Amino acid sequence: METKTCPKCGEEKPTDDFYFQRRACKPCVREDQRRFRDSQPDYNHARNLQRRYGLSVDEYQTLLANQNFACPICEVEISNTIAYKGKRPVAVDHNHDTGDVRGILCSMCNLMLGHARENTSILYRAIVYLSERGAYASKK
Repeated sequence: METKTCPKCGEEKPTDDFYFQRRACKPCVREDQRRFRDSQPDYNHARNLQRRYGLSVDEYQTLLANQNFACPICEVEISNTIAYKGKRPVAVDHNHDTGDVRGILCSMCNLMLGHARENTSILYRAIVYLSERGAYASKK
């Protein structure tokens, strides 16, 4: 079995413990990546906002401010931060046909729209259904 010495940790390891065209061993590369992610908590979210929705962090913050930092459907408070440490408490709502961003929703409301296939007829029938059957009305 061929071995190679990692320049970061100095240990001699099998070549299988190295990524293709990387000098450092896999554990050292993963540790570097973890340290980078921990030092830049908003990095991935900001990059995803730009790549997926064409939004900068400032535009995202403006959307939230225009909504008074609340979900426009259920009015639950939405945090003023984009860092979520692996959790997704909010979602960027967008038109799946045009890609246009409509706003920032809480996860539950975003799921509701998705499960209704963004079809207003389905949502209207759901309102009628709940109205006719004595729906629970939350106290605000």
